[in-house]
Amino acid sequence: MDIVIKNARIIDGTGNPWFKGEVGITGEKIVEIDKGVSTGGERVIDADGLIVTPGFIDVHTHSDATLLRDRSALNYITQGVTTNVIGNCGLSAAPLNKRTVKDLLTLVAPDFKGDPTEMWTSFGEYLDFLKFVGTAINVVPLVGHNTIRIAVMGVEERDPSEEELEEMRELTEQSMREGAFGLSAGLIYVPGIFTKTGELVELCKVVSKYGRIFTIHIRGEGDTGVQAIKEAIEIARRAQVPLEISHFKSEGKRNWGKAQERLELIECARSEGVDVTADFYPYTFALTFLHSLFPTWIFRDGLEAIPEKLKNPTIREQLREYFRLAGDVMGISGVEDWRNVVLSNPSNPKYRGKSVLEIAGKQEKDIVDTICELVQSEGLSLGILLLWMSEEDVDIIAKHPLTMVGSDGAVVTSPKEMIHPRYYGTFTRVLGYYVREKKLMCLEEAIRKMTSLPAQRFGLKDRGVLREGNYADCVIFDPGRVRDCATIEEPNRWSEGIEYVIINGAVVFEHGKFMGKYPGKILRKMVKKNY
Repeated sequence: MDIVIKNARIIDGTGNPWFKGEVGITGEKIVEIDKGVSTGGERVIDADGLIVTPGFIDVHTHSDATLLRDRSALNYITQGVTTNVIGNCGLSAAPLNKRTVKDLLTLVAPDFKGDPTEMWTSFGEYLDFLKFVGTAINVVPLVGHNTIRIAVMGVEERDPSEEELEEMRELTEQSMREGAFGLSAGLIYVPGIFTKTGELVELCKVVSKYGRIFTIHIRGEGDTGVQAIKEAIEIARRAQVPLEISHFKSEGKRNWGKAQERLELIECARSEGVDVTADFYPYTFALTFLHSLFPTWIFRDGLEAIPEKLKNPTIREQLREYFRLAGDVMGISGVEDWRNVVLSNPSNPKYRGKSVLEIAGKQEKDIVDTICELVQSEGLSLGILLLWMSEEDVDIIAKHPLTMVGSDGAVVTSPKEMIHPRYYGTFTRVLGYYVREKKLMCLEEAIRKMTSLPAQRFGLKDRGVLREGNYADCVIFDPGRVRDCATIEEPNRWSEGIEYVIINGAVVFEHGKFMGKYPGKILRKMVKKNY
C-alpha cells in the first residue's frame, strides 16, 4: 500500500463510537480498514494517541474567486477541511454576461483584476478553468441565483419578464448539466432582495428535475427570521427540492432565546415531508457587506449611481428616517447598536477593527453621514462584522441533529486581510471549544456534522465516511490539543492540533507544513441518463 495509518483511534464519520484500527491507502482510495491491515505500506504514519477521521467538508464557503489566487487553501487545510462547497448565498463565479459582469464584480470582488469573461462565461467553462489552475482541496460547486439574475437582467429592481425568466431557467438548467450540485440564493443581497418567492420556485423546479439541492441565505435573520424561514420552506415545498438553510441563526438582542422556536419550524416541515436541514458557524458574530444594511430603494438606477446618490442631503435624510422607522435592520434597532458594526477589511488602516459608532464619534458626525462617506471612500463591498448573537442560541443550533458545520468563509489570499476568524478556525473551534471544553456534544457527533452529514446532503457518495472504496480524504489530529487560535483582533492565525491532512491519497499537510501538493478535484454532479 502507498500509506498505512497505524495505532489510530478511528472515527468513521457515521456517528458510531471510535474504534482502534489501521487504515490502508492505495492511490486515491481507501483499500482496507481493519484492526491490522494485510500488507505494509510505502509510507507508515504512526497515529498513536491521535484521531483519524474523514476529511472535513465545509458546506458554506465563498472561495470561488480566491481559489484562483491561492490554490493551496491553507486556512482550510490547517483546520482539517478537505472539501469546499462554493457558490453560496446566490453568488457564484459563473455564468457571466460581458454586458453585466461589472455589476457582479462591484458587489463582491471590486479588486478582481481583468475581465473574467475573457476566461469563462458558462458554468462549465469556469469549472474547466478551476481544474486547469489546480487546487489542493476538493471543490463542490453551486450556481448562484444572484449571478444568474445579474447575467440576464443586471441589478434592476423589478420582476423579470417571461422571456427573462425563461432565460434564467435555461442558465440554471445548463449549469445543472455542466456539473452544479444545486442552486443557492442570497435574499439580503442585490439583486436577491428584489426577487419574489415565485421566481425562486420556478428556478428550483429545474433544480428538482435534476435531483439537486437548494441552499438559501434567507431574507432576514433578525426580527423577520420566522417569516423568512417559512418562505424558504414554502419554496422547497412548492418546487419539491431539498433545502439547506445557510448559517442558521437568531440575530439581534430582541431575538435572543428564539433559536429553538426557529429550529422547530424545520422539524415541523420535515414531519410534513419537506426535506430541510441547516448549517451553522460556532461564533456569536457575523460578517457581511456594509451595503446589505441599506434599503432596496438605494439601489435603483444602478450601482454606479450610489456614491453620487449618497452625497445628496435629501437621500441622507431619507436614510435617517429608514433606520429610525425600520425597527430592526439586521439587528440594528438604535444608535448604540452601531457599536456592534465593526469594519473588517477597509483600505484605510485607521478604520480597521473600528465600529461605525466609534468612527462617527471621532469624526463628530452622525451615523448616516458616516456610513455614506465610508461607502464613498471604501466602496460597496466594504466588509463588516456584526456582533449580535447569543452564545446560548448558537449552542442550541450547534447541538441540533439536523445542523452541520459551515464556515461562511473563503480561501484567504493575504495574511494581512482583516476577516472573520471563522475563515481560520471554524472546524477546530468545534473540536476544541464545543467538544473538549464545553462538552456540548461528543466527538463522534461533531465529526458526523463535518463529514457524513454534509456528504449525504450534497450527494458525495464516496466521501465523508472512512470506508473501503471511498476516496482517501483523511484528517489526523490530536484530540487534547486541537483548537482554534483566530480572534477578532488577530483573525489570520492558524489552528493547532491538526497533524496530517490527506486528500485523494496524497499527504498535503504534515506537522504544520504544507507539502506543496495539489491533488484536489473539481467535482461535478453527473446527469442521470433519464434526464
